[in-house]
Amino acid sequence: MNKLSTYCKGFILALVMFTYSCVNDDSFFPDSIDAKITSTTTIVSILNDIKTRNSIVNEEDLCFTFKYPLIFGYNTDSTIRVDDYQGLLGVISGQSANFNITGLQFPVQIMFKGANSTILVENEDTLINVLRECEIKTFRDVFNHLYRQCFKFEYPIVLNDKDNKEVDIDTEESFSRFLVDQGANYQPDFKFPISILVTPDLKPTRISTYYEFYEIINNCIGCPAIRFEIQPLQENEYRFIPDIEIMEGYQLFFKINGEVITDQVIDGNPFTRQFTPGTYETCIKVITTNCLKGTIACKEIVVEPICPVVTFTNERVTGTNTYKFNPSVTGVSNDVTIGWYVNEVFIENSLLSAGIVELDLDQGTNNVCAKVITPNCPNGQKFCDEVVVP
Repeated sequence: MNKLSTYCKGFILALVMFTYSCVNDDSFFPDSIDAKITSTTTIVSILNDIKTRNSIVNEEDLCFTFKYPLIFGYNTDSTIRVDDYQGLLGVISGQSANFNITGLQFPVQIMFKGANSTILVENEDTLINVLRECEIKTFRDVFNHLYRQCFKFEYPIVLNDKDNKEVDIDTEESFSRFLVDQGANYQPDFKFPISILVTPDLKPTRISTYYEFYEIINNCIGCPAIRFEIQPLQENEYRFIPDIEIMEGYQLFFKINGEVITDQVIDGNPFTRQFTPGTYETCIKVITTNCLKGTIACKEIVVEPICPVVTFTNERVTGTNTYKFNPSVTGVSNDVTIGWYVNEVFIENSLLSAGIVELDLDQGTNNVCAKVITPNCPNGQKFCDEVVVP
């Protein structure tokens, strides 16, 4: 019996030593480390940035590098010490929904690419500045872009504000106001777990860490890129040429100065519309199952008046002060109205189709004008000629 007990103790000791040697070699599994871990979305953003790059990232290619060792905290309240970049990659690849990084021990030291000295990072605010310098998106950056595109919240939710006070949020409007009140640098500090409604079927998904949040974000298709060109045609008509692939379930809207145009069908093909003179904000909006809020692209066009060319000839009626005026107007139909003025005094209106107009003039110099007003030329186009009556 004693021999059996000794054998079992020896086997257990050997197993413990073997496990310890594996941890010590690759720094992958959490060690028992006495460390003060600060929960931070920013370190989760950094690890996710490395994870989601299209190719394996060499350390020298990064905008900044850490000075090791680093001590991370997991959602299981365990910790791990990472001694080099390969260990960091191992930690990143070893994460799962049940076992992921939630924080790190400050301070840490980083070195920017090409620099000769390190920088001390003592808190999350400083680490956010590092991300800004390297153009790495923070959690707030990504969240602002994809919120209501790929997911919504199942309310109520609870967050810590910038003063670390708990705030209960019951509606989408309250959450939007809360983000504005906290300022642009605030990183949403959720009190987990929370329930997220994920597109396209808005199925509730319960998450407990920012790693799980990023798993949803990384799989989010989001809103399509919208581009369109505007080509001016004749008579103040413009052709709109969308540059977007229309997929099943897409809803497209054409908007002019904020008003949805219901008589214009948008199917991805070019379409035309005529405008009266003025300034217009023309937009195409798209809503999809992966873009709940919708996305919009806008361009401004300035439509200049198109005024007809007005001229006339005149001929005196023999023995009188009456003159026959024969008008000519290009660019309009024959039913356009011509206003006649003598010495800036309105005399009468006549239709172009009526042809010759007779006007009685006074002796001396008379300034005779013909003016045409059209919808595309609201201020009118005028032609004047001096007629001297002897």
